Amino acid sequence: MTAPRKARRRQSTRLSQDQRVSDILLAAKEVIDAKGYEGVTMAEIAEKADIVEGTVYRYFKNKDDLLLRVAEDWFLEQYGDIVDVSAFNGTYNKLRYLIWHSLRTIKEGPAISRYIMTEVRPRSGYKDTRLFEINRDYTSQIRRVFAEAIKSGEFKSGVPERVLRDMVFGTIEHSTWRYLRNEGELDIEELADEIASVVYRGMTAVPPEDERMDTAILRLEKIADRLDKR
Repeated sequence: MTAPRKARRRQSTRLSQDQRVSDILLAAKEVIDAKGYEGVTMAEIAEKADIVEGTVYRYFKNKDDLLLRVAEDWFLEQYGDIVDVSAFNGTYNKLRYLIWHSLRTIKEGPAISRYIMTEVRPRSGYKDTRLFEINRDYTSQIRRVFAEAIKSGEFKSGVPERVLRDMVFGTIEHSTWRYLRNEGELDIEELADEIASVVYRGMTAVPPEDERMDTAILRLEKIADRLDKR
């Protein structure tokens, strides 16, 4: 009977520690959202979690260790609700949704997104982080969309899906910096439309119907101009 009681005590302690970590992460997220990551202190996070500062250091080595864990949990939460795009009808809709989802994540977590872009990703050890693995799994979805479109002949061949992926997420990052610097709003619906349209139109092997119509009209106008000059 002694062993089961010890097991129960160990489980109870472990759950208590898990809850404490969860409380600290929640408090850190709230403080970061309120004032940004740059000026956040462990003391502020401890106060928000209603614990002494020393308790925070029992679970996290330093502020950066804590911030990295907050970022990991945040992006896991965001990526966890992503819809399986294989059920979507058409490459454009799949592409547009994945772009929109990435923009929404940035808009809903600007401080954490800024921390990742400016502090975490430039590090030499970034590829060894859990955050890198999360991001790789996420961006692999858009690579699969490109690969399928190229294989089916819908997209032109010759451009690696890796390059297309970098074009999409590079554009997303560049287009959101003003928002991340608190210099303007971010219309994720409009921006998702714009990025998806540029990539889709640029890669489509056979131009969309409206694009072919525009080309035909332009040709007719040129013919009419030549006839007028005769």
